Amino acid sequence: MGTIGILVDWKVYRNIKSGKTGSEKIHLYNKAAIRHGLTPVYLCLERMSPSSGKARGYKFVNGKYVYKSFPIPKVIHNRALPKSKPMRKRLGQLTQNHDVFNAHGYSKYRIHKLLQNRFASNLPVTTRYTRPQLRSMMDRFRSLYIKPQSGSVGKGIIRITRKKTAGWMVQLPHASFVTGKQKAEAKVNHFVKRRNYLIQQAIPLAKYNGNPYDIRVTVQRGSSGNWQVTGMYGKVARKGSHVTNIARGGTAKKCDILFRNNFQNPSRVAQSVQLVSLNMVRYLGNRLKHLADVGLDMGVDSSGKPYFIEMNSRDQRYGFLKAKMSRTFYRTYETPVLYAKYLLQKGKK
Repeated sequence: MGTIGILVDWKVYRNIKSGKTGSEKIHLYNKAAIRHGLTPVYLCLERMSPSSGKARGYKFVNGKYVYKSFPIPKVIHNRALPKSKPMRKRLGQLTQNHDVFNAHGYSKYRIHKLLQNRFASNLPVTTRYTRPQLRSMMDRFRSLYIKPQSGSVGKGIIRITRKKTAGWMVQLPHASFVTGKQKAEAKVNHFVKRRNYLIQQAIPLAKYNGNPYDIRVTVQRGSSGNWQVTGMYGKVARKGSHVTNIARGGTAKKCDILFRNNFQNPSRVAQSVQLVSLNMVRYLGNRLKHLADVGLDMGVDSSGKPYFIEMNSRDQRYGFLKAKMSRTFYRTYETPVLYAKYLLQKGKK
């Protein structure tokens, strides 16, 4: 029976015994590990020493969490997103002697640049934020998103849209107003300041009940080491909102419900979204070391053509549960466990 490590953030780690681990439903890791003959060990960067190869953590044995010191497992599934420089350095040290998959975070712009070489027709025009670039993009496109390069769950996203009559609609995270072009540009620039943002052409997304939606596609490596689409669901923006994220009031819906509402051949659209997503992740996986578990945000326009919006290397899976897809939700936890088992067996061979 092999042991696999699951690296989580401190907030999750300290609440393991109480079961209050938020969106990380770690009991599903336990279920999957037991089913496939593995023992899960929960780790955090704050309680380990990569140089000595030792860590304190929670081993799930006989239905209980046992807190103890033990050797760091050879294979680790990373779910942590370290904020401080010392913890990021520690994660880097950990990867030197252990198979840590999804150890790295990537800027949205870097991912777009990588995909540009092969998937340009499925990408919205995207550039790093500067004030001259904002001005240029406002001249080229009717609607733009301005968003953090490393943000998550929809925080800090701005949308600006040219009105048919005059002026621009500016949608900041906590305020919306219509103003002239120069003032809109100044307001956006004041909000962004010197932070790392990017500017992205807004895709005219398909709508459900008048509200735009995009698709979260979970793509993971599994028991054979190969990539697979584990599942996908739609995120519908709440009325009046410019973001679809569930954490920002969006609603999770099954894709067949959304596609039936918009397209004559919904199964063809679903297959197209899956195929483009899978091909993109295979391409990235050949260029980014130890990538194994991602969530893509994909848009579809009124014709059903898929567009890549961004990649999340810490996929928030709870949308499957909210979309009433509990079996798929479990599989998003089981698949990385199967990949960890594959790496263990590969290492022994």
